[in-house]
This record gives sequence, C-alpha cells and structure tokens, in this order.
Amino acid sequence: MLTLNTADQIAAGVQRAVYLHPHDSTKLVKVLKQSHDMPTRRNFNGVMDRLAPSTRLRQVRKEYQEYLRVMLQHPEPDFHAPFSHMLGFATTNLGLGCITERVSEPDGSLGETIGKKAKSGALTDDDIGLLNDTISRIYRYNLRASDMNAKNFVIGHRDNGSGPGPRECVLVDGFGDIHAIPVRSMADWSNRMGLDGSCAKLARKTKLHWDNKARQFSR
Repeated sequence: MLTLNTADQIAAGVQRAVYLHPHDSTKLVKVLKQSHDMPTRRNFNGVMDRLAPSTRLRQVRKEYQEYLRVMLQHPEPDFHAPFSHMLGFATTNLGLGCITERVSEPDGSLGETIGKKAKSGALTDDDIGLLNDTISRIYRYNLRASDMNAKNFVIGHRDNGSGPGPRECVLVDGFGDIHAIPVRSMADWSNRMGLDGSCAKLARKTKLHWDNKARQFSR
C-alpha cells in the first residue's frame, strides 16, 4: 500500500485529488475522492452524482476506457501520446490511486499549466507551438476529450526511462466521452465537432485565437 501525505496534494478536481508519488519523482497518484469529500454541484452531473451515485464511477471509467482504446489502436513503439500515460492502480491510505506520469521542469519542479501561464502573461510562442502540436495529435488520433480546459494542459518534460524527454505540452486530465449522451463516441465527425467547440472555448479562456480551419492556436 502506498502511504500518501495530504501535504503532498498538488491539485484537486471534482472526482479525484492528485498527489506526489511518495517514492518516484517522475510519477503522480490520482486518488478517487470519497463521496462526502466531493464538492456540491448544481449542474446535471452534480444532480446525477447525488441521485445515482453509480454515474460518478461511470465518468471516471470513461477516461480509463478512452486511454485503453487509443493505446490499443496505437501499439507502435514510437507512438507519441498527447495525454499522460496511466501506469496502473495502487491501494493507498487515502483510497484507490491511479499512477500517472508527472510533467516536470528540468529542475524537478512541476510543469505549469497553459491556464497559469496565460493568466500570468508567461505564455510564449514556443508554448503555443507545443500546444498546437498536442492539439494536432488529439485530432489525428481522434481522442475523445470532453474537458479540454486550460488547467488540464501542462508544459514540461516526461521521463523517458533515461531522464527527461523533450519539452512538450501534455493533456493530463479531461479525456473520455463523459456526456450523458455519448455523442462524441458515435462517429469521428461528431467528435471533431466537439473538439472544435472545446478548442474555441480554450481560446476564449486563454485570450488566444483559434483557427477552426487550420485547427491551430495563435496570438
């Protein structure tokens, strides 16, 4: 069992909290929250969480299923995933944990999100280029990504087994068709329409321009 320190929590979403791995500086642990620790939401998903608790697990399961779908379709050794890899599950003192890659700076500090960089005015042209590279792979692999918000894209390096890999932008959360009616899973064209809408929203939040024809961001 992994023993996690609550002081090592680095992020929290509705369903899960993210912790530093206690023994491996290249990995993180996403822990499923207890139902009583989840924030109260008044939207459709929040209502369903309260009335039908099983729907909560469905949303988390959709992310794992999407990861498996894309990975099984791309077994080639040089496949460059636009998302952080899931490396298995572990029992922790705080609940069930999913081990994932950590995106870091060369000095070992955590990589910054696109949202944080945009808010502080630190988003560079190189950063936008890395984001565009990731977006192009998301479209190429037809990834179902239902929550492509600015805090789910992190810039930094992933460990490649022998040290830090190339600098890149990584989607660390928010993939999987979690909608009540899984429109994005019905056809490639419907998923691309959903991705177009998500990218347009991301552009508004980061004050970038989204070219829906080229499917690229710019200032």
